[in-house]
Amino acid sequence: MKTFFASSSSPSWITLALCLAGCGSARPVATNRTATPPASQPSLLAPQHAATYRRFAVATDHPEASSAGAEILAAGGTAADAAAAAMLALGVASPASSGLGGGGFALYYRASDRSVTFLDFRESAPAAMSAGLIAPMVMGPPVTDGGAPPTSRAMGLTVGVPGEPRGIEELLRRFGTIGLARVVAPAVRLAEQGFTPSEHLAGLSQRFVGALRHDPLGRTWVPDGADGIRANVTLRNPALAQTLRSFGANGAGIFYEGPLADDIVRTAGRIGGVLTADDLRRYRVTERAPLVGNRYGHRWVTAPPESAGGYTMMASLALLERWLPGGGAAPAEADVLHAMAESWRGPFLDRARYFGDPDFVSVPVDALLDPARIATRAALFDPARARPSRDYDLPLPDRAAGPPAPVPPGTGTSHVCVVDAEGNVASVTTTINIPFGAGVSVGGFWLNDELDDFTIPPAPGNPAAQLPSSALNQAAPNRRPVSTMTPTIVFQGDDPVLVIGGSGGTRIVTSVEQAAWRAIVLRAPVAEAVAHPRIHQAAQPEGLSAEAATAEAVVAALRARGHQTDSLRYGAVVQAIRIARGADGVSLEAASDPRKGGRPAGR
Repeated sequence: MKTFFASSSSPSWITLALCLAGCGSARPVATNRTATPPASQPSLLAPQHAATYRRFAVATDHPEASSAGAEILAAGGTAADAAAAAMLALGVASPASSGLGGGGFALYYRASDRSVTFLDFRESAPAAMSAGLIAPMVMGPPVTDGGAPPTSRAMGLTVGVPGEPRGIEELLRRFGTIGLARVVAPAVRLAEQGFTPSEHLAGLSQRFVGALRHDPLGRTWVPDGADGIRANVTLRNPALAQTLRSFGANGAGIFYEGPLADDIVRTAGRIGGVLTADDLRRYRVTERAPLVGNRYGHRWVTAPPESAGGYTMMASLALLERWLPGGGAAPAEADVLHAMAESWRGPFLDRARYFGDPDFVSVPVDALLDPARIATRAALFDPARARPSRDYDLPLPDRAAGPPAPVPPGTGTSHVCVVDAEGNVASVTTTINIPFGAGVSVGGFWLNDELDDFTIPPAPGNPAAQLPSSALNQAAPNRRPVSTMTPTIVFQGDDPVLVIGGSGGTRIVTSVEQAAWRAIVLRAPVAEAVAHPRIHQAAQPEGLSAEAATAEAVVAALRARGHQTDSLRYGAVVQAIRIARGADGVSLEAASDPRKGGRPAGR
């Protein structure tokens, strides 16, 4: 286990926070019945998007998932137990974003020995995968009509080996206390008794209605003549309840060997995939050393490669420390957003040029974060004008690499934050990639299309053929594609003070950083930091996207500095918990992002 804190005395109430994300056979059933929780389960759910607790807290992007995690904490479980329960509940109630057919990252702080562990349970490519095999795929817009899905998001070649079941099992093996059978119980109950679809899920079902109509599970949710999931029904998923029960009784092995594993292989193969039974049997969770850096007087612990999110945030914060040092009066909003946008240009170019699966390629994070290199990039900043992204491009002199490849924007994903009463802290993000993954289901859950995150090399007939390509993130046997997921824990001294993470493709890191910066540097209430309007800039293309709620005067000021701005419905979805300590004990300020309708839960 990777340990980065020396042992020292601390109050026993140091909180634990964990953030995470999540999404055949018997089919789910839509009814007009209203789901009600059993009387024995009093609600721990906040009535709004933020709340303060004293013992434990859970923040997710769906109220049912937050309640599931809080139920497990109330029953004596750890943050790991609660995180797993929340992940599984997300797979029921937010199935377009995450689930048992996907994968993710878990960052966990254990208070008893002050250790921090990073678990990589991201999906991996089949042994038969190659860049040449994936090259001819035609990438296109989401399917919205009744025709056959033409895009890669419904093709078997994008299906990676699911990692979430093994990830949950490993998280509980190391840090759980109450057992998998108890952990799955809230999700089983939710799948059987049903849930009301969120506005977010209903909206996604309308965008992807064409793909849903080509899967038995999707057809159950979207009957003939419907343009999506109806908002006034209760959805039940007996097939997923059965899968979850079997998972709780038999462990993760059912997904990797046996009848369910065979169904996964057959379903992926039916749409052109090359996934085999041996690929499933060989899958393992990987532990990696987290990325750690001191920024703004705090220690930030975040995701290492193959995530580029942690690096992008660390590199950006190193620049912002110089451009927006903090400590005085709050800077003007336009000054903050201009500096942030400029700070992301160089790191996103680095991500596109140097990042890949660290088990197969060398990712030069230390060289990229070298103080001299940071200083060179910092000196380029013009507080009055936006510079072209190429001005911030600083290729490493001793590294052979081609031009940076554009980074796909991505969508989907979920994140959960949990703080338990014992001081454990974790941050977990889970995903099936594009909403509804590959557009095919097995056992009540959707298979991922995570291999879309590989760089697509040039090929005739491929819209990406004219784009520069990085070989480091091209598809290859058993590799895991680069991600932007950014589960993060921020420490002050030895104590965790903020747990945060998000969902939304490449916008994850920019959104997580903005919310964390406002909470840590401006000391904004965490609810305000999470809800505040955000921007996004990823170097390629040059334009800056601003959420529609951004003040018109601020957007005008950014344009006056040369930023090419466009409107963004919302940047990403962030969950966070601030851990504050005082003479009267600890308080847990939990916030679920109102952009997706989540609510925290706790006591």
